[in-house]
Amino acid sequence: MKKWLIMILSLAFAICCCLGLAACGLFGLGTSGGSSGSGGSSSGSGSGSSGGSSQPQEDSDGTFIYSGASIKAASTSISGDVTIPSTHNGVSIDTIPADAFKGCNAITSIIVPESVTTIGAGAFNGCSSLRSVTLPFVGSQKGNSNTTSACFGYIFGTSSYQGGTNVLQYFREGYGTSDSDYYYIPSTLRLVTITNETIINRGAFQNCSMLTKIELNDKIIQVGVSSFSGCSKIEEINLPSISIIPSSLFNGCIGLSKFIINASVNTIGAEAFKGCSALSQINSETAGTFVIPNAVTSIGEAAFNGCSSLRSITLPFVGSQKGNSNTTSACFGYIFGTSSYQGGTRVLQYFREGYGINDSDYYYIPSTLRLVTITNETVVGHGAFQNCSMLQSITINKAAQNNVGTKAFENTATPTWN
Repeated sequence: MKKWLIMILSLAFAICCCLGLAACGLFGLGTSGGSSGSGGSSSGSGSGSSGGSSQPQEDSDGTFIYSGASIKAASTSISGDVTIPSTHNGVSIDTIPADAFKGCNAITSIIVPESVTTIGAGAFNGCSSLRSVTLPFVGSQKGNSNTTSACFGYIFGTSSYQGGTNVLQYFREGYGTSDSDYYYIPSTLRLVTITNETIINRGAFQNCSMLTKIELNDKIIQVGVSSFSGCSKIEEINLPSISIIPSSLFNGCIGLSKFIINASVNTIGAEAFKGCSALSQINSETAGTFVIPNAVTSIGEAAFNGCSSLRSITLPFVGSQKGNSNTTSACFGYIFGTSSYQGGTRVLQYFREGYGINDSDYYYIPSTLRLVTITNETVVGHGAFQNCSMLQSITINKAAQNNVGTKAFENTATPTWN
């Protein structure tokens, strides 16, 4: 019995060994590794796929490396004016990945086509000779908002490099460390052209003090708070399709000299033009003249604070809105604010009866201001133009003539009702 048991176990062991060797192909059983078709190996050369990989092969034209619809620099030695193609070998180029042109410090200009829909973080980090850039949108993609990738600085990244200016940009409300980021933008950069954007996010170009010109496409319907705040060298910006000029839009733009408020704008936010000491023309070809259209129904506090080049202003109403009274926002000085600035005259105005500290405020009105025209008012509140001794002429539409508060024109020019 014991002998038969040993024989059965030996036979079972031999069968298992044979099956194992067959699985390894040693007995010619199963699939043979090199027996398919011609050539044995399936690895291709050049542009084909390697093995079973679905990833596209990279190919280079000497300047760019292409990987399907993605593009990056062939080497950091590329220089001069660079135009990124919209297609390559029949494939539309839609992606510039992160760090794609990092360290290309001899590039002087870059044109990105509208076929591109995504630009990665720090794609142009270290492009320290860059003077001009043309982009389809701001940040990582079109219409972006409330994220760090909606900032202009996003494509230049947060890593420092020689020739980069450290720029703080807030991309959403809060003003905390989680609401902003520091980007390193080339100090040489002067011109930015945006060709196909719809939204400029909050703080998108904030503190880009190196820029002298920003050219924007007409499709932009919305700009965020402080979008251009601190762009101290910008002289003129065109925004023909927006309906709101948000708060602090041009705060600190000391080089801004001219701006057009289009007929669709209904709101001018608080401190929108604060500190724009060179601003001389709004909707006017005459130096020192602002003309605010009747379509505007609201003007925020200190919207024109620091506009010390102003000589003549035309407004639809007095203060913040039409028909206002018995509040600080009904005073003429309200739109110039309570913060002092060089070239501002301190003016005390009482906005209601009482003559207490809660009934008045000090405003800083441009010392150069001489002419005021009001075109669409119904009420001139108590003390509205009080103590505006710098004014030589006040012209107001007749609809407000029979609703004038006490001391509205005390110590200022006698009004003309037109």
